Amino acid sequence: MENSSKIIDLHVHSTCSDGKDKVNEIISKAKMNNVGSLSLTEHYNLGSYQKARILAGSDIEIIPGVEFGTNLDCFGMSKKHVCHIGAYYPSYRIIKVFDIFETSRDKCVKRTIKRLQNLNIPITYSKVEKYARKKISIGRFDIAIALYQMGYSDSPISAYGDYLDCNMPAYVNREKLSPQDLIYQILMASGVPVLFHPKSLKLNVDDLYDFLCFLKVCGLEGLEVYNPHHTEEQTYTLLTLANKLDLVPTVGSDYHGLSDRNTEIGKGIDNNLNISNYSLITRLKERHHKISKG
Repeated sequence: MENSSKIIDLHVHSTCSDGKDKVNEIISKAKMNNVGSLSLTEHYNLGSYQKARILAGSDIEIIPGVEFGTNLDCFGMSKKHVCHIGAYYPSYRIIKVFDIFETSRDKCVKRTIKRLQNLNIPITYSKVEKYARKKISIGRFDIAIALYQMGYSDSPISAYGDYLDCNMPAYVNREKLSPQDLIYQILMASGVPVLFHPKSLKLNVDDLYDFLCFLKVCGLEGLEVYNPHHTEEQTYTLLTLANKLDLVPTVGSDYHGLSDRNTEIGKGIDNNLNISNYSLITRLKERHHKISKG
C-alpha cells in the first residue's frame, strides 16, 4: 500500500507493552496525523498486531514488528549503555525468542520477591499477582505496585526507585540475549533486525561505527536513523553510517503516549519527524524477502 504522501512511523508502543494508549487510540491518532505505514513494536510480543490491522483497515499499512532488549556484558559495557533491537516481518518462529524472554522475566520476578523477603518485607508472588496489571504477564513494575499497595512507598514509581531500580537492594539483572545471539534468532524467524534508538548506546561516533560493523557481520539489516530525540547533526551522522554499511535507515517516534515529552505518532516532537519516504519500507521488504529465501 504505497503512498508517498503518507507519513511513516515504525516504532510505537501501546498498552500491550509499556505504552499509555490503547491500540484503538494509537490507530485513531495515526490516522489524524496522516500516517500511512505504522508498526506497533511492543516489547517481547506481537499482541497488538492483529487488532491494529483490523482497526486500520485499508487506511494504514500495519507492519509487524517487535522490540527486544539485549545484554551488553560481553562487551564490558555498563548498565548506562542500552541496546534495543527490533524485528520487522518476523514469522511465527519468533515465538521461540518470546519464550526465552518470558522465562527470564518470570525468573527475575521470583528472584526479586525473594530479595524483598530477605529485607523483611512480607511480599509474595500471590500478592504481586493480586495487584498486577496483567495477570498473565507479571513484571517488575507490578512488584512496585504491590509494594505501594502494601504501604512500603508513597507511589509505585517511588517503590521502583527505592527497591527495584539498578543498584537498589532488591534489583535483579534480567537475563537477556547478547545482540549477536538475538540477531541470529531474529534471522532464524525470517525477521529483519534493526538497531533502535542508537543514541541510547551512549557511544561516540567511532565506537558506534565499530559496534555497527560488528552487528552488520552478525546480520544487522537496519538502523533507526530518524528519531525525534536525535539532533539534525546526529541524524546526518547516523544516515552517513547507515549508507556506508548498507543498513536500511528506518524511522520511529518511539511513541509511548503524548505525555512522554510531547512526542506525537509520526510527527515526533514539534514536528521534527514527518518522514514520508516510502522507499524505506520497500527496502525493508526487500531485506525480508532476501532473508526468507535464505
